[in-house]
Amino acid sequence: MTYDDHPIDAAQPMTDEQKFLFDLKGWLLLPGVLAEDDVTAIREHVYALRDDRDSLDPNDRYSLSGPAQVLVDHPAIVTVLRGVLGGDRHDGCYGFRCENSFPMVRSEGQVGLEPHGGGLGVGVHKYSCQNGSIYSGLTRVAWELNPVRHGEGGTLVMSGSHKMNFPIPDSHLGFDSPLFETYECPPGSAILFSESVNHAGPIWKTKDHPRVAVFNCYSNADAQYHKLCLPREVIEAMPPKRRTLFRGVWHHDFYRGAPNDYFSEENVAL
Repeated sequence: MTYDDHPIDAAQPMTDEQKFLFDLKGWLLLPGVLAEDDVTAIREHVYALRDDRDSLDPNDRYSLSGPAQVLVDHPAIVTVLRGVLGGDRHDGCYGFRCENSFPMVRSEGQVGLEPHGGGLGVGVHKYSCQNGSIYSGLTRVAWELNPVRHGEGGTLVMSGSHKMNFPIPDSHLGFDSPLFETYECPPGSAILFSESVNHAGPIWKTKDHPRVAVFNCYSNADAQYHKLCLPREVIEAMPPKRRTLFRGVWHHDFYRGAPNDYFSEENVAL
């Protein structure tokens, strides 16, 4: 099964307010950017991945494929990723890469990851902002497919900790730190955050519905942190520009005199 390209021209540049908030806090919420039909189809896909993966087409057995494929380069997040990881190399090639994804279904009483991250970071995790340009080395996008009410289990984020210069005191290492912020949003929303910010997956507190989400991770085109777990056949079924999100990690082939702006059988991220 294949899925058409988004109208990528719909991805506008980051606004000054978005740049200010992302640099200040280390995260940004985009509420209600998915169409209702997409939300329904992707949520059902996440359930199928958990409950009956073998019933799906082999190419659709991933949170980066099937109806969830539209999340990979949705115009709303492309707007931000271009602004914090790198602009397109040309009309047919992104300047950033998608390197990791996982689905989540968290029921009442279930807890996620302990608080982790924080600090200026080094290497792939590095965050910086110089001369009006943001670089958020490793950036996570969490797509919420059910409603998230404030304080009921959405991702916790310690705003500003992506730029902290001192260790987090022991009194703020737990889920209950008053320094943590969170959010509320309708289904089809996305929260984008630097992996350098301290964040956590708290206990899901409502029995009305589980937390259903897809978490995708992005890096600059010349860096890689996660090992990609997506078969080449799945990538090859994607539209051409989307495939460039999974190309190998190198910048220029001096032997061929060509830049790394294409996906092929030989040019796949590890």
